[in-house]
Amino acid sequence: MRFEVAVPMGSITVKWVVFLILLGSIRPLSIWLRRNPEKSPLLWMFAGFMPFVMANLHLYFAIDSWAEWPGFVKGAEFSVLDAIAIAVYLSLPKARNPLPFRFSMGFYFFACLISALQAEVPMAALFYPWQLARMLLLYAVISRACADWRVALALLTGMTAALTIEAGVAIWQRFGQGILQASGTFEHQNTLGLMSHLVVFPFFALLLAGQRGWLPLSALLAGIVIELLTASRATLGLACFGYAAVFVLSAARRWTSRKATALLITGVMAAVSLPFALSAIDRRGQAELESSNTERVALETAAAAMLADHPFGVGTNQFVVAANVGGYYQRAGVAWTSYGALVHNVYWLVAAETGYLGLVAFVLFLFRPLWVAILSGWRRRGDLGGDLLIGLGIALLLVYAHSGFEWIFLTFEPQYAFAMELGMVAGVSQQLAYGRRSHLQQSQTMDIPSMMPSGNNR
Repeated sequence: MRFEVAVPMGSITVKWVVFLILLGSIRPLSIWLRRNPEKSPLLWMFAGFMPFVMANLHLYFAIDSWAEWPGFVKGAEFSVLDAIAIAVYLSLPKARNPLPFRFSMGFYFFACLISALQAEVPMAALFYPWQLARMLLLYAVISRACADWRVALALLTGMTAALTIEAGVAIWQRFGQGILQASGTFEHQNTLGLMSHLVVFPFFALLLAGQRGWLPLSALLAGIVIELLTASRATLGLACFGYAAVFVLSAARRWTSRKATALLITGVMAAVSLPFALSAIDRRGQAELESSNTERVALETAAAAMLADHPFGVGTNQFVVAANVGGYYQRAGVAWTSYGALVHNVYWLVAAETGYLGLVAFVLFLFRPLWVAILSGWRRRGDLGGDLLIGLGIALLLVYAHSGFEWIFLTFEPQYAFAMELGMVAGVSQQLAYGRRSHLQQSQTMDIPSMMPSGNNR
């Protein structure tokens, strides 16, 4: 549902008044931030919370709305979070270091932009580059803001608060409403599962490294609840791999009695929860699982045929239109009930829409921050900032793997959270590379809430 639908009386005039008010608030907010820099973590906690609630609270709208368009972006959209990103950008001092990942991000943006030349409907093809530009702006702002070490933890704090609410909603859906695959406040359970990866594993890495406080435990418990109640094979399987990967890397960095205890507790929890998870998947029925697999194969067959005919792609945000107009769905044996569906694989979707060039650019775009997170985190073994990078790196890896089963990564909610993670990777790795002592390094057992502004910091 778009923002303007929720405006009382459905007035287009009201929509533009709200838009102008939002633009008008940017300058005053930037001035307030310059005068009160110690308050910025509060704003970043709100920003971290927003990707989980933005759609339901209608905190965005389409400047040019194509609500009926059968793509993953339905207009030229703008959100409250975009306005916050611009305000923060105007309040920050001039950058002293170059922005990381410029080439890979610029390459992917260029590939998406030129794909519009191949599109059946060029205007709709430009909606995704516009969305991507907003995400890259948010990434750039967070990357610079993370010179203040509190920003990364403030973002993760906001995400954890949102994830805890999602876990509560999922519990109600499962046990109060009898919904087998809980989706929280999202339209689909896989969106919730994918976004949970981005919150759980950074905090799991910090928890293993000795971080005190209620936040790491809250993130971990909320994540486990969501992983079980979504009853998604991809979410469950990848989560198990993620816990094991973070633990192995953390243990290899430095073994402690805390990690031995965590291993024991994790083993007990897995033994208790695994039967519940398997039972939930079984309840979906073998017929449903087989039907899902068959549909996935047919959609990927259509995508492969489309790429073979259009090596430069059909244009971003054009897959469904091209699949129907070109008869690819019919020839691939896709059920007519799925003629409005996207291929359930981000890599096939990107390849079909932007061609081989776009696929190469996309993979490079994903790989660079993953490599930096793991490598930088591994090198800084005596700093909790390094543990945070390990957790962020594994979270990115899981999202990339999950995207092999779903296309939802290209929607704005996961991309906002993804942009935040990239900004944290860039900002924290830069601080570690330049040898600046972090709050995390100075106190290996500092409570995370103590890093938030509460009048004064302990």
